[in-house]
Amino acid sequence: MARLLLLDIFQWFAILIGLTSYRFRADRLIQTRLTRGYTLIMNVILVALLPVVVIATKISWVDMWLPSYMWLTPIVLYVVNYAVIVQTLISRGQRDSLLMELHRLIVQLNGEMERAGKQMSAKLRRLFYVKSLTLTYLFLCYVLGACLHDGRFTLPMWLASVLLNNGYTILIAMPHLYFVSFWHVALGYDFVNQQLAELIATRSPLAAGYAEELRSLWSLHARLSRMAHKLNRIYGRQMLASRFDFVAFTIVNSYLGIIFSLSEPAPFYAKVYGALLGSTRTMDFLMTDYICDLVARYQSKPQHNISEGIMCRQLSSFVIYQHSMTLNLKVCGLFPVNRKEWLNMMGAILCLSVLLLQYHLMMSAKRERQ
Repeated sequence: MARLLLLDIFQWFAILIGLTSYRFRADRLIQTRLTRGYTLIMNVILVALLPVVVIATKISWVDMWLPSYMWLTPIVLYVVNYAVIVQTLISRGQRDSLLMELHRLIVQLNGEMERAGKQMSAKLRRLFYVKSLTLTYLFLCYVLGACLHDGRFTLPMWLASVLLNNGYTILIAMPHLYFVSFWHVALGYDFVNQQLAELIATRSPLAAGYAEELRSLWSLHARLSRMAHKLNRIYGRQMLASRFDFVAFTIVNSYLGIIFSLSEPAPFYAKVYGALLGSTRTMDFLMTDYICDLVARYQSKPQHNISEGIMCRQLSSFVIYQHSMTLNLKVCGLFPVNRKEWLNMMGAILCLSVLLLQYHLMMSAKRERQ
């Protein structure tokens, strides 16, 4: 199976923003002195200068129209952003070592799929393309957002904008890296399920190569399960921080968007820009949670066609093993990652956004009475 071009593009993009120092060369994942040095320099510059840039630009352009009693709101968002960025860069070494192990598993999976003549399922392909589309749109929004500035751009302002956009890009690229890792695991489980369905449907379980094929599937399934658990463990704290950042981003920006649209004669394109940015990031994070739910379902997919074929002892043992091994993916062991928890999180975000807006209305009425 040929590697998707978008995977290569994202790997180079991750190097450009300092998220990783590994790149693809043919079917190998390598790290050069140039990429290692460049990534280290980018990380140091971002961690050291990002707070300076935020303070120098007076936190944000929202100071122009945000009420004085809400001055702390954008500061909270920027502090959360910075903390998540630092956590992302600190854990780069663990992610890179895990990326190498995942790549070896992907190479084995691609070889098995080529040998069996299997292709990627249309569902997984569409999911990957949609997730890549949301990432691309978010990146373009952050880059083009600087064009909404009405003043004149100077060189220091341009450099500050590049640094801020690089930080925001890391915030959206980290969940995408998490998504891509679990997407490969889902691809492997889907291949195992397809091959297992063919073995169940065969009428000659004692044919040559049957037992060897079954052992190969069993070994691949076990490696995929170990990799899923390792991904969940190593990405746990990072995804908890990214989830906290998403909650803060959605609450604060929902409030700011409502206040901005009501208190200022904002241009229509600015309102559309803000609405699409918020909805696209929400959809992007939904797919990050959905891929974990999909991996858990693929890992122990029910085999309803068992009665249609002839069962041997080895195949029966593998089916029992597959259904007894449940993949329970939790963020730092606190809560599961699935669509239900995503809906619960969105409900909490809605409640907190309403509370923030109520506080704003209460303080506005209090000022008017004075």
